[in-house]
Amino acid sequence: MSTETLTKGRYEYGRHETFAVRHGWLGKGLSRMDSSPAGFNADDTAVIELGLGSRMVKSLRYWLEASGVGELRSVVVDGRKARELHTSALGLVVQARDPFMEYPATWWFVHLNLARRSGSVWGWFFNDFRERLFERPTCVEAYLSHLRINAANEPTLSVAQRDIACLLATYGTGAANDVRDPEDGTASPLRDLGLVLRQEETGRFEKTRPLDEIPIEVFLACAAAQSDALRLETLSMGELLGRRGGPGLLLGMTSEAIEDLSARGARDFGNLGVTLDLLGAERRLRVPMMGGTQFWLDRHFQRLGGGG
Repeated sequence: MSTETLTKGRYEYGRHETFAVRHGWLGKGLSRMDSSPAGFNADDTAVIELGLGSRMVKSLRYWLEASGVGELRSVVVDGRKARELHTSALGLVVQARDPFMEYPATWWFVHLNLARRSGSVWGWFFNDFRERLFERPTCVEAYLSHLRINAANEPTLSVAQRDIACLLATYGTGAANDVRDPEDGTASPLRDLGLVLRQEETGRFEKTRPLDEIPIEVFLACAAAQSDALRLETLSMGELLGRRGGPGLLLGMTSEAIEDLSARGARDFGNLGVTLDLLGAERRLRVPMMGGTQFWLDRHFQRLGGGG
């Protein structure tokens, strides 16, 4: 349970239709949103054009929104209010820089949006569930315990089980030496981030540190969003490591990695207002919001030389 959660809020359940996001889904969804004046709708036309079942199309609509590449806009259709899903500012950057979503940084930004999504199983798992090694039933029970205290709309056991099953299918990857088929279209790209390890021999899961270095722009986007959410101009190394929304929890980073990237951020992006200052015996990082996480994804591709 988070000590910072003061009032009960509404949670979303099952909107993923039990499907983890799959390779190729978000790129197809972005393309369809861009070409349709009404954005993305989970209708019969989408089923035919995308070649997906009706439940998968509903799932894709959810993933487009939850990932941050799509956003809901209020419109009036035939005199009635409706909410349409259109390409977001982040989605526009993805379309311009990585339309096939092949770069790891793109998926790190998708992950950031999921892990920061309030009232969701993703936000709970990365912010509030602090067990490093766990079994599926333990995770379900911890989720239900959290919801009993924090949710205005508690789910049934079966609904909570499906949410946890989808989360673990989305993020849980096997050991590094497991042979995986690169053509497997049912696998979730978020597994490649290496945040959750599935131990086949025991059936347990483990929150792990990413094997690959996290792009500096992902770290700075996470710190900027955390600072904005906590209404703090600067963040200490301890806050970056252990408080909600920080890179320690959302990105699985160690204190050493946070200190290294904080120093690098101040060195490489000082011209953008990123600073690392010593206040007394405490080092504090300042990262301006810069208009949103999409700014930092675009900067990442600028550094790489254009991306897609």
